[in-house]
Amino acid sequence: MRLRHLIPLCAGACAPPAPPTPPTEGPSPAGVPSPDADRTAAPGEAPHGMIAVPGAEILLGRAQPLAPFPPPPEVPQGAAPGGPIHRSAPEPLEPRRVRVGPFLIDRTEVTRSAYQAFLLDTGYRTPRVDEPWADDGWNWDGTDFPAGTGDHPVVLVSWFDAREYCRWAGERLPTEAEWQLAVLGPADAETAYPWGDTYDGAKLNHGRQAEPNFDASDGWEYTSPVGAFPAGASRYGLLDGFGNAWEWTADLRVASWDEVLGAREGDLIVSPHTGTLGEYVAVRGGSYFFDLSFHPGGERNAFLPELRRKTSGFRCARDP
Repeated sequence: MRLRHLIPLCAGACAPPAPPTPPTEGPSPAGVPSPDADRTAAPGEAPHGMIAVPGAEILLGRAQPLAPFPPPPEVPQGAAPGGPIHRSAPEPLEPRRVRVGPFLIDRTEVTRSAYQAFLLDTGYRTPRVDEPWADDGWNWDGTDFPAGTGDHPVVLVSWFDAREYCRWAGERLPTEAEWQLAVLGPADAETAYPWGDTYDGAKLNHGRQAEPNFDASDGWEYTSPVGAFPAGASRYGLLDGFGNAWEWTADLRVASWDEVLGAREGDLIVSPHTGTLGEYVAVRGGSYFFDLSFHPGGERNAFLPELRRKTSGFRCARDP
Protein backbone atom coordinates (compact mmCIF):
# COMPACT_ATOMS: atom_id res chain seq x y z
CA MET A 1 0.00 0.00 0.00
CA ARG A 2 1.27 3.49 -0.87
CA LEU A 3 0.84 5.89 2.04
CA ARG A 4 0.59 9.63 1.80
CA HIS A 5 1.61 12.97 3.35
CA LEU A 6 1.40 13.41 7.11
CA ILE A 7 -1.15 16.05 8.11
CA PRO A 8 -2.66 16.17 11.64
CA LEU A 9 -6.30 15.26 12.02
CA CYS A 10 -8.52 18.26 12.61
CA ALA A 11 -10.00 18.95 16.04
CA GLY A 12 -13.28 20.76 15.45
CA ALA A 13 -13.20 23.13 12.48
CA CYS A 14 -10.14 22.92 10.26
CA ALA A 15 -8.20 26.08 9.56
CA PRO A 16 -6.89 26.08 5.98
CA PRO A 17 -3.26 24.90 5.91
CA ALA A 18 -0.58 27.05 4.35
CA PRO A 19 -0.69 26.62 0.56
CA PRO A 20 2.08 24.51 -0.95
CA THR A 21 4.94 25.96 -2.95
CA PRO A 22 4.09 26.22 -6.69
CA PRO A 23 5.35 23.28 -8.76
CA THR A 24 8.73 23.15 -10.45
CA GLU A 25 10.41 20.88 -12.97
CA GLY A 26 10.74 17.27 -11.89
CA PRO A 27 8.73 14.16 -11.15
CA SER A 28 6.72 15.75 -8.33
CA PRO A 29 5.77 19.44 -7.85
CA ALA A 30 7.60 21.18 -5.03
CA GLY A 31 5.46 21.16 -1.93
CA VAL A 32 3.28 18.31 -3.25
CA PRO A 33 4.73 14.96 -2.11
CA SER A 34 4.93 12.09 -4.58
CA PRO A 35 1.70 10.07 -4.23
CA ASP A 36 3.58 6.77 -4.31
CA ALA A 37 6.13 7.59 -1.60
CA ASP A 38 6.11 5.13 1.31
CA ARG A 39 5.53 6.56 4.77
CA THR A 40 3.80 5.02 7.76
CA ALA A 41 1.40 7.39 9.50
CA ALA A 42 1.78 7.88 13.24
CA PRO A 43 -1.32 7.76 15.47
CA GLY A 44 -3.56 10.77 14.88
CA GLU A 45 -1.99 11.60 11.51
CA ALA A 46 -3.15 11.31 7.91
CA PRO A 47 -1.26 9.14 5.40
CA HIS A 48 1.14 10.59 2.88
CA GLY A 49 -0.55 12.87 0.32
CA MET A 50 -3.93 12.92 2.07
CA ILE A 51 -5.77 15.53 4.12
CA ALA A 52 -8.23 15.01 6.95
CA VAL A 53 -11.74 16.43 6.59
CA PRO A 54 -13.95 16.62 9.69
CA GLY A 55 -17.55 15.46 9.49
CA ALA A 56 -20.19 18.08 8.68
CA GLU A 57 -23.56 18.63 7.04
CA ILE A 58 -23.80 19.80 3.44
CA LEU A 59 -26.52 20.54 0.91
CA LEU A 60 -25.79 17.75 -1.54
CA GLY A 61 -26.54 18.80 -5.10
CA ARG A 62 -26.79 22.35 -3.82
CA ALA A 63 -28.59 25.03 -5.80
CA GLN A 64 -26.38 27.29 -7.87
CA PRO A 65 -25.43 30.03 -8.26
CA LEU A 66 -25.08 30.98 -4.60
CA ALA A 67 -24.64 34.65 -5.46
CA PRO A 68 -25.49 36.87 -8.46
CA PHE A 69 -23.31 35.85 -11.38
CA PRO A 70 -23.09 37.55 -14.78
CA PRO A 71 -24.97 35.90 -17.65
CA PRO A 72 -23.00 33.51 -19.85
CA PRO A 73 -21.20 35.08 -22.80
CA GLU A 74 -22.72 34.87 -26.25
CA VAL A 75 -21.75 31.59 -27.88
CA PRO A 76 -21.32 31.61 -31.68
CA GLN A 77 -23.93 29.59 -33.52
CA GLY A 78 -22.85 25.95 -33.71
CA ALA A 79 -20.31 26.28 -30.90
CA ALA A 80 -20.29 23.59 -28.25
CA PRO A 81 -21.12 24.57 -24.66
CA GLY A 82 -18.45 24.49 -21.97
CA GLY A 83 -18.32 20.70 -21.63
CA PRO A 84 -20.09 17.42 -22.30
CA ILE A 85 -23.76 17.25 -21.32
CA HIS A 86 -25.64 13.95 -21.19
CA ARG A 87 -29.28 14.86 -21.65
CA SER A 88 -30.42 11.32 -20.91
CA ALA A 89 -28.87 11.40 -17.41
CA PRO A 90 -31.28 12.03 -14.50
CA GLU A 91 -32.30 15.65 -14.08
CA PRO A 92 -30.69 17.50 -11.13
CA LEU A 93 -32.58 17.13 -7.86
CA GLU A 94 -33.36 19.84 -5.36
CA PRO A 95 -30.49 20.04 -2.82
CA ARG A 96 -30.80 17.65 0.09
CA ARG A 97 -29.26 18.16 3.52
CA VAL A 98 -26.98 15.26 4.40
CA ARG A 99 -24.43 14.49 7.10
CA VAL A 100 -20.96 13.29 6.16
CA GLY A 101 -18.64 11.60 8.66
CA PRO A 102 -14.91 12.42 8.93
CA PHE A 103 -12.71 11.00 6.20
CA LEU A 104 -9.35 11.32 4.47
CA ILE A 105 -8.95 12.38 0.85
CA ASP A 106 -6.04 12.93 -1.52
CA ARG A 107 -4.76 16.48 -1.50
CA THR A 108 -4.21 16.27 -5.26
CA GLU A 109 -5.57 14.31 -8.18
CA VAL A 110 -3.79 11.01 -8.83
CA THR A 111 -0.81 11.65 -11.08
CA ARG A 112 0.35 9.70 -14.10
CA SER A 113 3.54 8.65 -12.33
CA ALA A 114 1.48 7.24 -9.43
CA TYR A 115 -0.80 5.44 -11.87
CA GLN A 116 2.26 4.04 -13.63
CA ALA A 117 3.35 2.41 -10.37
CA PHE A 118 -0.07 0.72 -10.22
CA LEU A 119 0.30 -0.55 -13.78
CA LEU A 120 3.79 -1.91 -13.17
CA ASP A 121 2.69 -3.66 -9.99
CA THR A 122 -0.51 -5.20 -11.36
CA GLY A 123 -0.26 -5.47 -15.15
CA TYR A 124 -3.56 -3.59 -15.40
CA ARG A 125 -4.57 -2.16 -18.77
CA THR A 126 -2.89 1.12 -19.79
CA PRO A 127 -4.71 4.40 -20.52
CA ARG A 128 -5.42 4.15 -24.23
CA VAL A 129 -8.33 5.00 -26.50
CA ASP A 130 -8.61 3.66 -30.05
CA GLU A 131 -9.32 7.07 -31.57
CA PRO A 132 -7.05 9.21 -33.82
CA TRP A 133 -7.14 12.20 -31.43
CA ALA A 134 -5.78 10.06 -28.59
CA ASP A 135 -2.52 9.43 -30.45
CA ASP A 136 -1.76 13.14 -30.28
CA GLY A 137 -0.12 13.21 -26.85
CA TRP A 138 -2.76 11.30 -24.84
CA ASN A 139 -2.33 7.55 -25.31
CA TRP A 140 0.32 5.80 -23.22
CA ASP A 141 3.05 3.70 -24.82
CA GLY A 142 2.69 0.54 -22.80
CA THR A 143 3.28 1.62 -19.21
CA ASP A 144 4.95 4.90 -20.25
CA PHE A 145 2.90 8.08 -19.98
CA PRO A 146 3.33 10.90 -22.55
CA ALA A 147 6.73 12.53 -22.03
CA GLY A 148 6.94 15.29 -19.46
CA THR A 149 3.52 14.67 -17.90
CA GLY A 150 4.31 12.47 -14.91
CA ASP A 151 3.10 15.09 -12.45
CA HIS A 152 -0.13 15.78 -14.38
CA PRO A 153 -3.40 14.09 -13.40
CA VAL A 154 -3.92 10.73 -15.04
CA VAL A 155 -6.72 10.89 -17.63
CA LEU A 156 -8.08 8.39 -20.16
CA VAL A 157 -9.25 6.33 -17.19
CA SER A 158 -12.79 5.04 -16.77
CA TRP A 159 -14.69 4.88 -13.50
CA PHE A 160 -13.77 1.19 -13.30
CA ASP A 161 -10.08 1.99 -13.79
CA ALA A 162 -10.17 4.66 -11.08
CA ARG A 163 -11.92 2.30 -8.68
CA GLU A 164 -9.29 -0.40 -9.24
CA TYR A 165 -6.41 2.00 -8.62
CA CYS A 166 -7.92 3.16 -5.32
CA ARG A 167 -8.46 -0.46 -4.25
CA TRP A 168 -4.83 -1.24 -5.07
CA ALA A 169 -3.77 1.72 -2.91
CA GLY A 170 -5.86 0.41 -0.01
CA GLU A 171 -8.35 3.24 -0.48
CA ARG A 172 -11.57 3.97 -2.37
CA LEU A 173 -13.20 6.61 -4.50
CA PRO A 174 -14.81 9.40 -2.44
CA THR A 175 -18.57 9.55 -2.29
CA GLU A 176 -20.06 12.57 -4.00
CA ALA A 177 -20.97 14.04 -0.60
CA GLU A 178 -17.38 13.62 0.65
CA TRP A 179 -16.02 15.27 -2.48
CA GLN A 180 -18.39 18.22 -2.11
CA LEU A 181 -17.54 18.75 1.55
CA ALA A 182 -13.78 18.59 0.92
CA VAL A 183 -13.98 21.03 -1.98
CA LEU A 184 -16.79 23.46 -1.07
CA GLY A 185 -17.06 23.19 2.71
CA PRO A 186 -19.97 22.57 5.11
CA ALA A 187 -23.52 23.82 4.62
CA ASP A 188 -23.12 26.83 6.90
CA ALA A 189 -20.04 28.05 5.04
CA GLU A 190 -20.41 26.52 1.59
CA THR A 191 -18.80 28.52 -1.19
CA ALA A 192 -19.40 28.72 -4.93
CA TYR A 193 -15.75 27.93 -5.64
CA PRO A 194 -13.18 26.11 -3.49
CA TRP A 195 -11.54 29.44 -2.55
CA GLY A 196 -14.69 31.57 -2.07
CA ASP A 197 -17.68 33.04 -3.87
CA THR A 198 -15.87 35.16 -6.47
CA TYR A 199 -14.54 33.63 -9.66
CA ASP A 200 -10.81 34.06 -10.30
CA GLY A 201 -9.37 32.49 -13.44
CA ALA A 202 -5.88 32.60 -11.94
CA LYS A 203 -6.90 30.04 -9.30
CA LEU A 204 -7.70 27.08 -11.56
CA ASN A 205 -6.81 25.43 -14.85
CA HIS A 206 -9.89 26.29 -16.90
CA GLY A 207 -11.33 26.36 -20.39
CA ARG A 208 -13.52 28.93 -22.11
CA GLN A 209 -17.11 29.05 -23.28
CA ALA A 210 -16.41 29.58 -26.99
CA GLU A 211 -14.93 26.97 -29.28
CA PRO A 212 -12.45 25.37 -29.30
CA ASN A 213 -12.94 25.57 -25.47
CA PHE A 214 -9.23 25.20 -24.69
CA ASP A 215 -7.74 28.24 -22.96
CA ALA A 216 -4.01 28.68 -22.38
CA SER A 217 -4.42 32.06 -20.65
CA ASP A 218 -4.00 30.32 -17.27
CA GLY A 219 -0.66 28.92 -18.40
CA TRP A 220 -1.89 25.51 -19.54
CA GLU A 221 -3.85 24.63 -22.66
CA TYR A 222 -4.48 21.08 -21.45
CA THR A 223 -3.79 19.45 -18.05
CA SER A 224 -1.37 21.11 -15.65
CA PRO A 225 0.84 19.55 -12.96
CA VAL A 226 -1.21 18.78 -9.85
CA GLY A 227 -1.01 21.59 -7.31
CA ALA A 228 -0.05 24.20 -9.94
CA PHE A 229 -2.73 26.56 -8.55
CA PRO A 230 -2.16 26.67 -4.77
CA ALA A 231 -4.22 29.87 -4.43
CA GLY A 232 -7.26 27.83 -5.46
CA ALA A 233 -7.04 25.47 -2.45
CA SER A 234 -10.20 24.64 -0.53
CA ARG A 235 -10.64 25.49 3.16
CA TYR A 236 -9.17 22.08 4.04
CA GLY A 237 -6.19 22.40 1.69
CA LEU A 238 -7.48 20.27 -1.20
CA LEU A 239 -5.95 21.33 -4.53
CA ASP A 240 -7.43 21.40 -8.05
CA GLY A 241 -10.96 20.78 -6.79
CA PHE A 242 -12.20 22.88 -9.70
CA GLY A 243 -10.56 22.64 -13.11
CA ASN A 244 -7.71 20.51 -14.45
CA ALA A 245 -9.65 17.20 -14.66
CA TRP A 246 -13.18 16.05 -13.99
CA GLU A 247 -13.14 13.71 -11.01
CA TRP A 248 -14.97 10.41 -10.73
CA THR A 249 -16.83 9.81 -7.47
CA ALA A 250 -18.03 6.50 -6.05
CA ASP A 251 -21.71 7.36 -6.56
CA LEU A 252 -24.22 6.91 -9.32
CA ARG A 253 -26.36 9.79 -10.45
CA VAL A 254 -29.87 9.01 -9.17
CA ALA A 255 -33.32 10.19 -10.22
CA SER A 256 -34.68 10.39 -6.66
CA TRP A 257 -33.28 10.88 -3.17
CA ASP A 258 -35.17 7.70 -2.27
CA GLU A 259 -32.49 5.81 -4.22
CA VAL A 260 -29.70 7.12 -1.99
CA LEU A 261 -28.54 4.74 0.74
CA GLY A 262 -27.81 5.89 4.28
CA ALA A 263 -29.64 6.23 7.59
CA ARG A 264 -32.50 8.72 7.83
CA GLU A 265 -32.90 11.18 10.68
CA GLY A 266 -36.07 12.95 9.65
CA ASP A 267 -35.26 14.59 6.32
CA LEU A 268 -31.51 14.27 6.94
CA ILE A 269 -29.57 11.50 5.18
CA VAL A 270 -26.56 10.24 7.14
CA SER A 271 -23.45 9.05 5.22
CA PRO A 272 -25.21 9.13 1.82
CA HIS A 273 -24.00 6.76 -0.88
CA THR A 274 -25.41 4.76 -3.76
CA GLY A 275 -25.23 1.22 -5.07
CA THR A 276 -22.66 0.09 -7.62
CA LEU A 277 -24.80 -0.60 -10.68
CA GLY A 278 -26.33 2.11 -12.82
CA GLU A 279 -26.07 4.02 -16.07
CA TYR A 280 -24.37 7.27 -15.04
CA VAL A 281 -21.72 8.10 -12.44
CA ALA A 282 -21.47 11.42 -10.62
CA VAL A 283 -18.44 13.49 -11.64
CA ARG A 284 -17.42 16.80 -10.12
CA GLY A 285 -15.09 19.75 -10.59
CA GLY A 286 -14.96 20.64 -14.28
CA SER A 287 -11.72 20.45 -16.26
CA TYR A 288 -9.19 22.37 -18.33
CA PHE A 289 -11.82 22.24 -21.10
CA PHE A 290 -14.63 23.76 -19.00
CA ASP A 291 -15.61 27.37 -18.18
CA LEU A 292 -17.00 27.83 -14.65
CA SER A 293 -16.80 31.63 -14.58
CA PHE A 294 -20.53 32.30 -14.99
CA HIS A 295 -22.04 29.12 -13.55
CA PRO A 296 -20.03 27.25 -10.91
CA GLY A 297 -22.86 24.73 -10.54
CA GLY A 298 -21.87 23.37 -13.94
CA GLU A 299 -19.08 21.44 -12.21
CA ARG A 300 -21.66 18.81 -11.17
CA ASN A 301 -22.13 16.38 -14.03
CA ALA A 302 -22.72 12.71 -14.87
CA PHE A 303 -20.68 10.51 -17.23
CA LEU A 304 -21.06 6.98 -18.50
CA PRO A 305 -18.72 4.92 -16.29
CA GLU A 306 -17.05 3.02 -19.11
CA LEU A 307 -15.91 6.10 -21.05
CA ARG A 308 -12.25 7.12 -21.03
CA ARG A 309 -11.96 10.85 -21.63
CA LYS A 310 -8.93 13.10 -21.95
CA THR A 311 -10.62 15.35 -19.37
CA SER A 312 -11.48 12.78 -16.67
CA GLY A 313 -9.29 11.85 -13.68
CA PHE A 314 -9.83 11.11 -9.98
CA ARG A 315 -8.51 11.17 -6.42
CA CYS A 316 -8.91 8.58 -3.68
CA ALA A 317 -10.33 8.67 -0.15
CA ARG A 318 -10.43 6.43 2.89
CA ASP A 319 -11.97 6.20 6.34
CA PRO A 320 -9.89 7.78 9.14
